[in-house]
Amino acid sequence: MRRLILAFMLPAACLSIQAESTGRISGKVLNKEGKPIPGAKVNLKRVDRNWSKDLFPDKSGNYLQVGLEPKEFNLTASAEGYVDHKEPIKIPLGDVLIKNITLYTPSEARAQATPGTAQAVPDDPGAALNATGREAFNLAIPLYNEGNYSEALPHVETAYKTLVEATAKLKDDQAKADLAPEILKIERVLGICMAQAGAKKEDAEPYLLKALERNPKDERVIVGLVEISKAKADKVAEQKYTAMLETIQGPNPDVIYNKGVEAFNAGKTKEAKGQFTKALEVDPKYAEAHYLLAMVEFGENNLRATKVHLEKYLEIAPTGKNAATAKEMLKDPSLKKIK
Repeated sequence: MRRLILAFMLPAACLSIQAESTGRISGKVLNKEGKPIPGAKVNLKRVDRNWSKDLFPDKSGNYLQVGLEPKEFNLTASAEGYVDHKEPIKIPLGDVLIKNITLYTPSEARAQATPGTAQAVPDDPGAALNATGREAFNLAIPLYNEGNYSEALPHVETAYKTLVEATAKLKDDQAKADLAPEILKIERVLGICMAQAGAKKEDAEPYLLKALERNPKDERVIVGLVEISKAKADKVAEQKYTAMLETIQGPNPDVIYNKGVEAFNAGKTKEAKGQFTKALEVDPKYAEAHYLLAMVEFGENNLRATKVHLEKYLEIAPTGKNAATAKEMLKDPSLKKIK
């Protein structure tokens, strides 16, 4: 019996998994008014060897780099029309260095009397949690995209828990606002992973229902709700969410075929025949539907239809799991004489 497989990739930047022998840096690059600077750049350069990397803050001014060796670096933040900010830094082992930077125009720098010096920024206890949570989610993304939900789940759980805590502790209102949609995205992925790999699939339902409310056509979320319905043996909900999928994707021959198999195994041959016929209307090359439809027709002594579907099965799946049986049946004199 074939299973429904959906390939819906979550677009995201995938970061390599780093050992605990590394550290990271995170922060913001803003102007004097506390606003992001278009085109800003942060350069990290190793002091002990020839290595450097450019980081480009996002539209909110945030930047993040993980997987850095706990060494000394020279940090330079720059943007057109602003005085460069330069300072030496030391990346901590297994922790995050929060480095918020304010860039000044030349006139502002002269007024400061200490050009190129970062504006003092109060400690923000939520900033480190923010960086840790985002890093955990980045670790989950490649596993999630590969359908490896069981391995992705612990990282997503860490990301969700950490970022919810970060929201409560962040002092930066803009950082809170930036984090809110990220948490919703992670909440959706958490629900999907739990539905597919969690020990208690029912725990995923609240997350998926909220995600479905935000996007009623989210196929991956609906598939998760189908899985939950099956785990709860809730046939009404399963039919509801399956119908939603069909509305979005069109009739699914796998789902129709599976209904036919259930009816066939229950001895409801008339119902099974209708489902197999419907599956073939959607996908005329559905080999297994041809085979079981042949069995139904044979049971009803409709030999001509039996032969047609057996031959069609062998045409589509000449080495299929039922090919030997189909060939043996076609040797029967009662079927051989039918033209």
